[in-house]
Order: sequence, then structure tokens, then C-alpha cells
Amino acid sequence: MLSTAAAAFKPWRKRLAMIAAEFAVAIGAALAFARWSTTIAVNPMTRIGQVSGLAALQFRLIAVALPLLALVVWSVFRASPRVHRIVLRLVCAAIAGLATGMTAGGQVVALRGTPWPLNGQSGDNGRLEAWATQIQHTGHMVNIYPPVLPHLTAFWADHFVDNHQTAFALKWILIISIALTGPAAYLAWRMFLRPLPALGVGMLAGIPSVVVYKPYSPLVLVVLIPLLAKLLQLLRNSPRRPYPAVAWRGAAVGAMLGVLFIVYSGWHVWSAPGIIVAVLGLFPWRSGRDGMLRAGAFLGTALLAFLIIGGKYGYMLLSAADSTKDRFCSTLTLVDPGYIAMTPFYTRNGNLPGMWPPPGELGGVGVFTALMMVGVAVALTVGLRRSAVIGVVACFGSAWAIRFFFASHMERDQAVQLFPRTYQTLLYCGLALFGLACVLTGERVKERLAAIPALQSPTSSRNAGRYAAVGVLTATVVLTGMAASAQSDPFFPENPKGVSTMGRLAYQAHRLAKPDGTCSKFAPHGVCDKPRKLNPVSPPETDQLLHGCEYAWRKDQP
Repeated sequence: MLSTAAAAFKPWRKRLAMIAAEFAVAIGAALAFARWSTTIAVNPMTRIGQVSGLAALQFRLIAVALPLLALVVWSVFRASPRVHRIVLRLVCAAIAGLATGMTAGGQVVALRGTPWPLNGQSGDNGRLEAWATQIQHTGHMVNIYPPVLPHLTAFWADHFVDNHQTAFALKWILIISIALTGPAAYLAWRMFLRPLPALGVGMLAGIPSVVVYKPYSPLVLVVLIPLLAKLLQLLRNSPRRPYPAVAWRGAAVGAMLGVLFIVYSGWHVWSAPGIIVAVLGLFPWRSGRDGMLRAGAFLGTALLAFLIIGGKYGYMLLSAADSTKDRFCSTLTLVDPGYIAMTPFYTRNGNLPGMWPPPGELGGVGVFTALMMVGVAVALTVGLRRSAVIGVVACFGSAWAIRFFFASHMERDQAVQLFPRTYQTLLYCGLALFGLACVLTGERVKERLAAIPALQSPTSSRNAGRYAAVGVLTATVVLTGMAASAQSDPFFPENPKGVSTMGRLAYQAHRLAKPDGTCSKFAPHGVCDKPRKLNPVSPPETDQLLHGCEYAWRKDQP
């Protein structure tokens, strides 16, 4: 006979086991697919080799997805409801992993034959490599940047790279970050939604957010927004929970927010004002003294856990806020600040003339953006009391306001202050709200249909739900495969020839020699450049004006 405590723990043990299985399947599928991609033997420097590589990735996706879909079909017709739920849960997790595992596989193919990451020693990756090298020698870095990635790169290079080259470690850390974005998006939304809706919302919002060149930042974004919404939900429920439960939940959420903060802090900055307003609005002011104390204990433990992990870096960030000026214009700096849709990075060359963004169909706004705003309206209409909707709306509104605040002062201050990066938060939140609108509307329709006596048939209702799972999963596999291919293709090596493309980043990686002086396997014409010594200290500003702002697709260019 089980004791009372053991009997009470048994359901939790089963639940924890299923959660662990879901995590393992999602992450395992992503990493395994990326690892499998290393066996695709093509020459990534030729266009035929690139097309063959993309086709091989698609074929392998089919080879893995078909048995998974067949398993779901079997569970629809043959399995018990409990077994069907388990199968569906694990298959959704696997498909979330495959979605970005294939994108990571595209990077594996693009960088086949070279140990260097995208852009070699240049740009953001070159700076990360320099900081990691400094950490190897001194144990710390001089720049104010989220510390996890440089320290992780240094650790990986010291323990898993023969010559301790930080660039070679960074290559695989970035590929793994791409692979984990899909599982992270899916598992984050599982805090609110059942497996199938979580897969839909997670992939709809998470896949377009992937940035192949800097994948660690969207990896944080796809987790942070649902986690902030979860913070609001737990705050609202805290008056009804005992103090120990309130305390450990607050500490858990605060710790996760702190870990994300020291990996990449930008999304916290854009979201913070909106979340603070939401916390004040949802705080249980009318729950009595005891209820407010429990809510205060939740927020207090969350803040304490966050400060323990991210407080030191947060203090450094705030201390440098007045003295740090971002004066570099990216291609997005000169785009209409009200534009939210495709980015110029992947869709056109940075130095070709022509209007950007392209004129939209509805008052200059494209159909994509208009549909996203319809989703926002529907989500607010049917889910205004839902914590998930409130949290995402708070982050969207916060980033929207901060974007225009910094952009409006750009000319006066001659500083960009990273405002174009709010774009990713806005895109992710808008698509997440569209997905939530679809889910909540579906729930409303299901409730209304259930109230019609003629349609009340448990068997037909259950089967309809199961059949829908087959259709949604099939469409998700095809769509995410197409998206992964489309995201990978621009980053295959391409000789710049005076034209700024994303393909130049991989081309540069193939052009760099190895530490022993030999060229990479597919170096163009067997010619390569000698690696240079990196300086972890940024060069001093030579002027007080914005620089890098001349892009030929500006409207005033011929």
C-alpha cells in the first residue's frame, strides 16, 4: 500500500515524466537532424551543390516525418484516447524539433568543409570570438554584453576544440542555437496550450523570428514572451495558493528570466515597461490583505531570483546607459519605422537601388500586416481576460512605443540605440496574437457547436478532433520544411562581387585559412586569407555622427 504522500505524488510523477519526455523528444529531434545533416556530401560553393543540399534536407525531413504521421494516423483509428494523447504530444514535440533542426542543417551544409562560422572573424561573430579569447586568457571580458555566450564559447573552445580556437566553437554553438529555437518556442507555449495549439502558435510566431546569423537572440525571444505572460498568470492566481507554492513559483519564474537576461538582454528592455504596467493592472488589489501579501511574496521571490542571476549584469547595463551610444545604421534603420513584415536582410541586396518596403495593398500596408492586425483584434476580442493575450499585448505595445521614442530622437541625438531590433519583438508578438486568435476562436466555435443538441455525439466529436490533428500536423511539416529551406537558401555561400548579400557571410567563412595555414576544403580556387589577430576592445569613435547609413535602396537614390 502506498502512503498518503506517495499516493498524492504519483500523478505528479507521471506528469513530470511526460514533461521530461516531451522535452527530450523535441530537443533530441532538433539536434539529431542537425547532426544527420553533416553526412550530406555536396559542394556548398556551387549553386548545383546548394540546391542538391536543400533537396537532401527536404527528403530527409519527409523520411522522418512520414513514420511520425503514420503513428498519429494509427492512434486516431486504433489507440485508446489516453494513448492517442501521448502519441500526439510526443509527435508535436518531434515536429517542433525537426522544424528548426532542418534550418540548422542548412547551416551545416552551407559551412561544410570550413571550421569557421558565418562571416569568419568579421562583424558580430568576430567580436564574440575576440571576447571569448580574452576570457580564455584573463577570465573576463571588457565589453558590456550579456556574458553567457562569450563565456560558453570560451568554455567550449577550451574543452572540445583541439586548438582552442573560439571561432570554431562559436560555429557549433550558433548551429545548436538555431536547432533549439523550434523546441523552445513549442515548449514555452505549452505553459498555456495543449500540444497541437502550442505547436501551431509556436511555429507560426517562432519560425519567422529565426535569424540564422544571430540565432541566440531569437532563441531567447521565443521563450521570454510566453514566460512573461506566465508571470502575469501566476500573479493573478497567487492569492489562492499557499505561501510555499507562491514562493517557489516566483523563484522559478524569476530564475528563468534571469538566465534569459544574461544570454541576451534586448528583449527584456523592450518588454519591461509594458509588463510593469500589466503587473500593476493585474495585481490583486481587491483580494484583501492576505491576498496582496501572497501576490507580493510571489513578485518578491521572482525579483530576488532574477537579481541573484542577472543583477550584476543589469547594474552594469544601467551604469553604461548614458555613456553608450549606438551610432551604426543597419539596413532596417532607414526603413519606414511603422513597417512590420518582411525584412530587407533576406529578401534583397543591401546596395541595389529600389524602394523598400514595397508598396502595400491597403493604404500602403501589405496584406500580411493587415491580416496580422486582424489577428490582434480578434485575440483582444475573444481573449482579453486571458493572461497569455494580455502578456503578449503588453510586450507588443511596449516595444512599439519604445521603437518610436528612440527613432524620433535619432537625428537629435545622432544615435540609433538599437531601435530597429524592436522589429523582431513586434513581429513575434503580432504572429503569436494571430495564432492565439485562431485557437481561442476555435474554442468558442467548439463551445457553440456543443450547445446544439443535434450535434452532440461524443464519438463524432472525438473523431473530428483526431482527424484534425492529422491534417494540422501534415500541413505543419510541409510548411516548416519550406520555411527552413527559404531561411537557409540566402545564407549559402555567394561571391559578393561588390553586392552585399547574406551569402557573403558563408563565402567569407570558406575564404579563411585554418590555423595551420591550409585552406578550407571548398575555398574558391584554393585561395584563402590568413586569419588576423582580433582586438576585444572596440575602436574609439572618430566622430559624433551616425555612420553606415548609405544604402542604395533608400527612396532618394536613383
